[in-house]
This record gives sequence, C-alpha cells and structure tokens, in this order.
Amino acid sequence: MADQAWVAEKAMGYIQTEPNIGASELRKKLQAEYKCTIGYHTVNKGKERAKNSLYGTWGKSFQSLLNFKAEIDKRSPGSIVEVDVKRERGEVHFRRFFMALKPCIDGFLAGCRPYVSVDSTFLTGKWNGQLAACTTLDGQNWMFPLAFGFFATETEDNWIWFMQQLHRAIGHLQTLAICTDACKGLENAVKIVFPQAEQRECFRHLMANFKKKFHGDVFGRMWPVAKAYRLETFNYHMAKIFEAEPAVSVYLCTYHNLKWMRCDFNTEIKCDYIHNNLAECFNSWIKGTKELPMDELADAIREKIMILVYRRRRIGEMLQGEILPAIIQQINNRTRQLDHLVVGRSTGESCEVKDTSKNNLRHVVKIGSRECTCLEWQHTGKPCEHALAFLIETADVNFHPYVHEYYSVSRFRAAYAGEIEPITDKSQWPHVNIDFEMVPPVLKSSVGRRRKQRIKSCLEEGGGGGS
Repeated sequence: MADQAWVAEKAMGYIQTEPNIGASELRKKLQAEYKCTIGYHTVNKGKERAKNSLYGTWGKSFQSLLNFKAEIDKRSPGSIVEVDVKRERGEVHFRRFFMALKPCIDGFLAGCRPYVSVDSTFLTGKWNGQLAACTTLDGQNWMFPLAFGFFATETEDNWIWFMQQLHRAIGHLQTLAICTDACKGLENAVKIVFPQAEQRECFRHLMANFKKKFHGDVFGRMWPVAKAYRLETFNYHMAKIFEAEPAVSVYLCTYHNLKWMRCDFNTEIKCDYIHNNLAECFNSWIKGTKELPMDELADAIREKIMILVYRRRRIGEMLQGEILPAIIQQINNRTRQLDHLVVGRSTGESCEVKDTSKNNLRHVVKIGSRECTCLEWQHTGKPCEHALAFLIETADVNFHPYVHEYYSVSRFRAAYAGEIEPITDKSQWPHVNIDFEMVPPVLKSSVGRRRKQRIKSCLEEGGGGGS
C-alpha cells in the first residue's frame, strides 16, 4: 500500500521537473504510472516530504539566504545582495531580500535603454509573500532582468526599501523612465527614491480601473489617446471623451496622474511602451519556480539569468553589421506598405509627406536631425513611415545612420558582455555565523485553498468578463 514515504520517493522526479506541480496532478501521474489508488492527503504529505528532501525545509531556507548572499559576494563582487530582518518579541524574523547581479547592472547601464518596469507577483509556496522584479529592454526588445527581491506585502515601506536597493545598483540617472502598475505604495516609493525619473503608469491597468466606473462606446477613444504621439491628436480625442462624460477629467487627474500617454513621454528614452508587459514576461519566465523555498528560489532565478545572459552573449557574437538584423528586417517590412504616402521634396534632407489614406494629412520630415512632425521617429529611435517613404527614394539606401544606437549590435553585445559566475550548490556555500537564528516571517492565513494563478482582468488574454 502506498504511504507518504513511498509517495515521497516516487515523486522526486516529477517535482524536480515541475516544482509547482499540485497534489492533484501529482496524484494522477503516480496512479497512472503505478496502477494504484492513492489518497489525496497521502500524496500531499508525501509531496511535502519529497520537497524537503530535495530543497531543505521551508523554515531553514530564510536563514540560508545569508549563505547565498555570501556565495554571490564571493563569486560576483559588485553585486547588490541584501537580506533584511525584523526583531519582534525577542525573535529575529526574515523581512525582505534584494539581488541585482553585477553583470546585469553593467549590462543595463551600457547596453539598454533608460527604461525599467517594476512590478510584483505572489509566491505560491508555503510563504504567501511577493516576488518583486525590475526588468528593462535590450535592443531586440527582449526582456532584460535587472533585479528581483522578496517581501511580505506591497506596502510603501517595502517598496521604498526595494527602490533604495535599486538606486544603489544603478545610481542617479538623469534620464530614466520607470513604469509601474496601479500600486499606490510603489508609486509613492518611486517618487521618493527616484524623484527625477519619468514615472509612467501601465495603461492596461488604468483601463481596467477606468472601465469599472465609465461605460460607453466613446471610451474606445482612450486607446487612441494613449497611443497618440502628437499633443494635437491627444487633445482631439480627449475633448470627445470629456464632451461625453465631463467627470472623466476629474477622475484621471485624481487617480491616474502619472504619464500614460505617449505624447507626454520623454523622447530621449526611445521607448514608447504604454503597458507593463515586461512584468508579465518576467512572471511567465519564472513561473515554475515560485513554489520553491526562498534560498532555492533565489538560486533558481540566478541560474535562469546566468543561462539567459550566456545564450544572448553567444547570439551577439554571431551578429554582423551595425544595427541589429531584426530591426533592419522590421524596417524593410514596413517599406513594403507605403503606397498611400506621397513625397514632396524641399531639399536633399527635408520633405513633405502626404498621407492619401487620411485626407491628405501632411507631415514634415528632416532626415539630418532624424525628425518627423508625427513624432514617432523621435519617440522610438526608428524611422517612421513618413521618413521611410523619403529614404527609399534613394537607390540602395542604408538605413543604419537613421536608427538610434540603442538598436546597434555594439549596444546589444555590451548588454550581455558580463559573465555571471557559476556557483556551487548550497551545501558548499560559505556558512555565515550570526548571533541570532533567523526565523520565517509570520504567516498570514487566508480563507479557502490558495490560488496558484493570478486572476486576469477582462482586458487580458484569457481573462474573464463579457465579450
């Protein structure tokens, strides 16, 4: 008869492959493989035994973070790794954790745009805390992991601490955009720690809240409002919305007063993202690790970053030319869809471009200064359709001089130039002698079985809500 010890032994392989596997799914797999019937309680307890055997006990994993920090400090000098504690009733509780590896810090500063996305996701293990992450973009528009950490809840105090560690890592950048969701604590933390930064709000989160209060077809104009590069276009659509519902103006000024519209973005950033999809990308990337004990979770994310940096460094070594081939391919693809544009030259470097599909709307292009009155070129760093219509009139045109260096092969290589040193397993990490025993944070109980997946909004793919 299958008991907990038997389940623990047979479940090892499944758990190593899929750390987040639930007891119900594990039970199905074991029963199918061994042709037997096993109780849910037996599988659940056996699964816990197997995880303790593989990764160590949950309680000890917090103290082990100090040894993990010592190993990173030894292998990767210059990395920022912090473990914060809280003394309460004579005990020392784990409070929060932060890590930014030195190659990631250097890669961001040397090879990425001055834009970061900050968000958190819930952990699915025994501790129902938060995993916070800061990510950015490389020239390929691939997610670049900069820093991550753990804390109990999204309080302003926890976010201030996290952002202070991030500031230690990247320093004072005069040009920087930080995109967040609708969390007030994080919003205030950014204002306190990075007061000079352009603070952006994820438009998808804004719309999720907006649709709870306002209804009607006219509010479909909110997307053109957010996507508009030109202030005139923004004002046109906003006027229509205010005409339909004057209360929108007060609502947006009161609850969504960060930058969520492209026309208000700093053109030096060269990132026109109006959403926080980088955060979703990171959450998906680390999804299979969120049930691990704390030391194993930190090490698992470190390992994923190490492998990602190596693979992309290899890609960079194989690239040729000045600008990333994928960017040049995007531009070439776009030149095949310009039949609606008519170019009227003024000089060798300036022209008027008329859009026959939009009532002959006309824009002015200045090739020498990389400008177009549509403002897309200035915001993205890549030629807009009006500029491309002008450029392709030149035989064998070379697009490279007209694309910003953020999309260059040299910048991409710089982002992944640093090597993340491999580390040993935790049995060989340095043992940190401290005058106290760090105990786990106090668990907060919740009613019912804990969810493994975040509930998606009606605006997200796969989310609920009416069609």
